[in-house]
Amino acid sequence: MGKLADLPAGGVLEKRIMARRVAVFNVAGKLYGIESDCKHMRASLATGNVRGKVVTCKWHHWRYNLETGECLDLKGARLKKYEVRIEGDDVYVET
Repeated sequence: MGKLADLPAGGVLEKRIMARRVAVFNVAGKLYGIESDCKHMRASLATGNVRGKVVTCKWHHWRYNLETGECLDLKGARLKKYEVRIEGDDVYVET
């Protein structure tokens, strides 16, 4: 996915893995891996605003819980979550 040094607290890394866009968010030192396409119109959530464990899409303000992937604005909508692991200075996601 990338280097841990490129993911400071409050930072985000986004990569296309196969046909998926995946983002890893660093929230106060805890890393969360989620599908990066907003369920509304597929905007990148990597450019969204993060407050606590919630990311808000810049386009139409849909909100997602980074811990669960749950959309807070449309019942039943959910982003795929990915396990994140660190090996040395490398960040990996399990897809």
